[in-house]
Amino acid sequence: MGHGKTPLLEMHNIVKIYGGTKALNGASLSIYPGEIHALMGGNGAGKSTIIGIIGGSKMPNDGRIILNSREIRFKSPKDAMEKGIAVVYQELSLVPHLTVSENISLCNPDINKNGFYDWKESDKIAREALLTLGEAAANIRLRDEVSTLRADQMQMIEIARAVSMGAKIILFDEPTSSLNFGETQSLFQIIRKLSAQGLGIIFVSHRMNEIREICDRITIFRDGQTVTEGALMSEKSDADIIRDMIGRTLVMEEAVSIDDYKEINKNDELLNIEWENSDISCSIKEGEIVGLAGLAGSGRSSLLRAVWGAQKNPHIRLKLRGEGYMPKSPQAALDKNIAYIGEDRAESGLFPTLPIPETLLMPHRVYSKQRLIRTKKENSYLKNIVQALKIKVPSIMEAPNSLSGGNQQKLLFGRWFIHKPTIFLLDEPTRGVDVHTKQDIYQLIKSASRESHAGVIVVSSELAELVTLCHKVLILKDGRPERILYGDDINEDYMMQCITSSSEVPNIKEAD
Repeated sequence: MGHGKTPLLEMHNIVKIYGGTKALNGASLSIYPGEIHALMGGNGAGKSTIIGIIGGSKMPNDGRIILNSREIRFKSPKDAMEKGIAVVYQELSLVPHLTVSENISLCNPDINKNGFYDWKESDKIAREALLTLGEAAANIRLRDEVSTLRADQMQMIEIARAVSMGAKIILFDEPTSSLNFGETQSLFQIIRKLSAQGLGIIFVSHRMNEIREICDRITIFRDGQTVTEGALMSEKSDADIIRDMIGRTLVMEEAVSIDDYKEINKNDELLNIEWENSDISCSIKEGEIVGLAGLAGSGRSSLLRAVWGAQKNPHIRLKLRGEGYMPKSPQAALDKNIAYIGEDRAESGLFPTLPIPETLLMPHRVYSKQRLIRTKKENSYLKNIVQALKIKVPSIMEAPNSLSGGNQQKLLFGRWFIHKPTIFLLDEPTRGVDVHTKQDIYQLIKSASRESHAGVIVVSSELAELVTLCHKVLILKDGRPERILYGDDINEDYMMQCITSSSEVPNIKEAD
């Protein structure tokens, strides 16, 4: 890490105003060569705004930006890239139908020879960039279409493109949100290698364990201001970081106990899932929260989508309250009072550019089959939902794309609030939200199970989340059940051991 050196980038007292709102109000950040620097803050703290300013897509209203000891202003993303700054966004900017070589070299002027694409030069640039990333990128072939790659390999292409353009600072915005454990470790291997080569790395994440594992120093924003600047990670406890992020000590949700499970197990069965040629079946009782754990490709999301009616799965048999159930469409699941929130917010019914009521009220209109919109009644629903779920909105007529990720996620929960579904299907329900909003969402999930007696099935790549929420956890591999965990077996270490183990596991009956 680079103390004693001149900072690569200094941002002093940055101000950014939207209308009458100060998204940033005196924010500061310094990045040194060879360091991995965490940037944290709650939803709405100003992280996205500072990312935009660093990447050249947003202009500050005030403050100083110093790059390599010279005061500058970035005029555009292209200008920032030419000055050595790259941003790897959560939503990647690759062209899926083009090759690896093209995606890495596309912005490089050397590939244009008299109006023709120079494949030889393109491959040379791409090959050298991938070699810089080390062994993690060794299996990527230059002429493969990007659309055929895994999520982590696509991310490597984005990083390789930044390296090929001579980036000296790379900012990673929630880079592990769509990666499993193994893919995350490959990414960390690349980030460490780039840091060792003297690049400055800015790492934005809500995942505390990853920040601890990869980062040297940390800067924390709250309400558009810097509350901690450049502290050593070793000097900040998790509690310190959370307190800096939200301005107070956060009460964390307690994990489910084996006694809780035994009590829930007395309840009536809502849903039963059986797999062909397997002795393991999974029962979801009234008020029970069941986790699905496994590596990417293990079949967690596809199982949820089968219960939701969005994907066929001929290898499972479903029973809903003791009767055969095989929905042919999401409408069939809706008719049975089943709700689904997927990892893709748009797919789950978030209408990002329409007023908030369109997202919140659509299920109500489907359930009630109203031909006319009853404004007075709907306004009453809206007020109750926004207050009960602590959704922060400047105006109810705002579009969701103007809100933080956490408030967008709360909107998706809110749209089911009126009708209290019998079963909730949740795929990565807290992806990309801060620790405070995460606790709010945990409370919503537990409230649905305790007060409405809903059954909940949760897919999460964060094992700590499953520990907090679940009465039991089903381990899946290749679309099939491996084992069911209860009580003390629901801990991060043992779940990871079960997920990554290649050995056969004996069939296990549910605990009494």
